[in-house]
Amino acid sequence: MIKLETERLIIRNFKSDDWKDIAVIAMDYEQSEYAIYDHGPWPSNQEEYKGIAEWFAKGDDFAAILLKEEEKLIGWIAKGKIENKENAYNLGYIFHSSFHGKGYASESCKAIIKYIFEELQADEIITGTGKLNIPSNKLLKRLGFSKTGETKQAFRKDGKGNPIEFVGVDYRLSRDEWQEQI
Repeated sequence: MIKLETERLIIRNFKSDDWKDIAVIAMDYEQSEYAIYDHGPWPSNQEEYKGIAEWFAKGDDFAAILLKEEEKLIGWIAKGKIENKENAYNLGYIFHSSFHGKGYASESCKAIIKYIFEELQADEIITGTGKLNIPSNKLLKRLGFSKTGETKQAFRKDGKGNPIEFVGVDYRLSRDEWQEQI
């Protein structure tokens, strides 16, 4: 069970009744230039969002990020154990565009990284983003992640069914690197 607080945020497990906020954030994300760097597209009907909310609420892999004062859901962080690597976790995040550039992603990711290393006893966290997703690359570097490589990827297809290829940047943060920062 995830229940964390930062100066401005509440980080908690999802509830099944968060589906409306998930839909708003996902549809906002779908309109962004960064959507091609992620699996998708997101669904377009409320029943599917109800199902997503129930799935998010089943475990600790998805953390809801809420503004503390308003208890408004502004995004989420996904963290999952990597199956083929011992003691390694993956990290991903999505925030509504109205809350970009305000430090919320940095603040919440720091709390989740601390949780992964201290509570889950991970040895490393692995993540990635599109090379042209400058804000996400800057965030990962600020958080202490080191670039480990680049790969050509394609998660979506264009209107003709052709893969939309992009260069992805892979990042890694070890427990030792993280401890040097704190």
